[in-house]
Amino acid sequence: MLSIPIGSIGTGKMNFTPDFTITDITVLNNWANPLDIRGFHVVRLDDQPIFLQNNPGERIEEPPKYITKKVKFDALFPRVTYSSPDFSVEVFSPLIPGNLKDSSLPVIFFKIKGEGKFAISFPNIIGRRYGRANFSWKGQINGVEYKNLRSLQSDPAYGEMFLGCENCKVYAFHPYYIPGKKGMTEDISVFNKLIEGEENSGGEIFPYAREEIMGIVYTDIIKEKYFVLSWYTNGRPYNYPYGHYYENFFHSAIDVAKYALNNVKRLDVDWNVEEEGWLKEAIRNSSYILTSNTWLTKDGRLAMYETPFVAPLMNTIGSFTWDGASFALLKLFPDLVLKMDEYFANFIREGEVPHDLGEESIEDPIYGASYISPWTDLASTWILMIYRDYLFTGDTNFLMRLFDKVKEAIDWLISLDRDGDGVPDSKGGFDNSYDGTHMYGTSSYVASMFLCSMNAFFSMANILGKEIDKKYREVYEKASYSMNSLWNGKYFINSRRGNEEENSSCINSQIAGQIWCQLLSLPPIVEEEKIDKALRSIYELNYRSSNFCLTNSTLPDGKIDLSTGQMRSCWPRVSFAVSALMILRGMDSEGMEIAKREWDTIRSLNPWNQSSRIDAIDGKYVGLMSYIGSMNVWLIHIAREIREKRKDGGL
Repeated sequence: MLSIPIGSIGTGKMNFTPDFTITDITVLNNWANPLDIRGFHVVRLDDQPIFLQNNPGERIEEPPKYITKKVKFDALFPRVTYSSPDFSVEVFSPLIPGNLKDSSLPVIFFKIKGEGKFAISFPNIIGRRYGRANFSWKGQINGVEYKNLRSLQSDPAYGEMFLGCENCKVYAFHPYYIPGKKGMTEDISVFNKLIEGEENSGGEIFPYAREEIMGIVYTDIIKEKYFVLSWYTNGRPYNYPYGHYYENFFHSAIDVAKYALNNVKRLDVDWNVEEEGWLKEAIRNSSYILTSNTWLTKDGRLAMYETPFVAPLMNTIGSFTWDGASFALLKLFPDLVLKMDEYFANFIREGEVPHDLGEESIEDPIYGASYISPWTDLASTWILMIYRDYLFTGDTNFLMRLFDKVKEAIDWLISLDRDGDGVPDSKGGFDNSYDGTHMYGTSSYVASMFLCSMNAFFSMANILGKEIDKKYREVYEKASYSMNSLWNGKYFINSRRGNEEENSSCINSQIAGQIWCQLLSLPPIVEEEKIDKALRSIYELNYRSSNFCLTNSTLPDGKIDLSTGQMRSCWPRVSFAVSALMILRGMDSEGMEIAKREWDTIRSLNPWNQSSRIDAIDGKYVGLMSYIGSMNVWLIHIAREIREKRKDGGL
């Protein structure tokens, strides 16, 4: 279902649909098990209730008489607006680059513009049903306090919520899920009582298995009014024992609500991205994973699901996953990136860099997603992340702390070269980020990443005044020779294993390492002319082979490589990275053409729940949903910035 997630960094979110319903709630430490609800309504209280939803009686056996008001849906992350000619409702959570406290508030605002009496209802979802209790709260703000009197701290849904506004009237307790003639049904007749100004002070669920309760707040509006829905889920369940960053500043959902309303004019600032048109839209909407996929622990560690569902792995690196998303995060909240990239070093074992920090954990790393062979691209990726983070900060102490681990990772990569060609061997056992595709021998993707990581290693040593053994230069020369041996005059072929096997397909990540080297102002991994010819071939073969996206792999005649699902697909995160390289190398029109078509396809499918893969033939999502690489369209913006700075003599 098309819906936009609204929430803050690391707090969970609620998805808002075009018909103004809420789905896929994850504010209860339940990122991988989203909750759907009944009992959310926005209502205008005239002579009779006017529901601002397309079908408020959808779950009602015998709906009472009601009127609906058709609303226009307009969404640009992190904000959605529902509007009609005489009112509008803006729903948003604050996202303020550089301000982590305010960008991690567990709150959603409803800003209603118009005139009349408006009500908002929301159900109690704290803990299991038995023990749920709603209370009226009157004070600086009025509202409904949602609690559970029996919930334990080990329950992921332990905590509390609050719905309110300044000077609201409060109808705190309504058992809305009742027996009907055919089964249980939702009761929305309560809104008729509110027209006369009725209130109540609250109540508790009796021990009946199906009972559900909601609370309602309502008030007269002359021009505009802010309502807040806040939460404070401070348990320590088995799946999230880390606590939330907001616990450092607040002690309850009411605390959060008061702070939010006291600072609403500062928090209600539309997020400015210095781009226009489709690219601005792409950057904003692709950033939805800041809400849907993130943990932010009490001690300030940021982790992001690869996907909350099939592969709930935290901060997966390799082939522009976390490593791609963190380019954007360096512009938004750089300290979070530096902390987590350095944190990876704690888990490097004899030079082997983990694939991720754990399955719904940041303390149980996984070393490659397949156990047959160690992954050959992860160590190179981590080394480049560290060098990038140093360039961003200029912090030589950061580099000094990590240099020995970088060298250890380089040595480990060298140890994977058993045929003596200087490149870590691909053994065909799904041993890199293409974990559904066999690559044997010398892989252009792996070689390009290794060569760029060696360039970064040499640069780090020079910056720190470290002497390095000449063997590293010798390895580099061999690896460079092997990479060039894959050149067929037009592009670097996928892979070759001695005289036994050759895969002559044109893979779009064949010079992935050059993307990093270009972004980080490192020496090129191969001759400049070959880089440009390879990019031209990727444009002519991979781009033109599909009507929807940049195909991962094509055959020499330009037909889509059907050998595996990964090869016949597009990885948008890689597509945008290749586009960024084209822009940096003067192929601006081609790079923007590829990127725009990729985004047009994503937008037509679902921009707020992007997949890891798009099928290049039919243009449909076929991979892991809500994917960590969704933010990689930021690389287009970053490449354009870098290009302009270099024109002006910077970088």
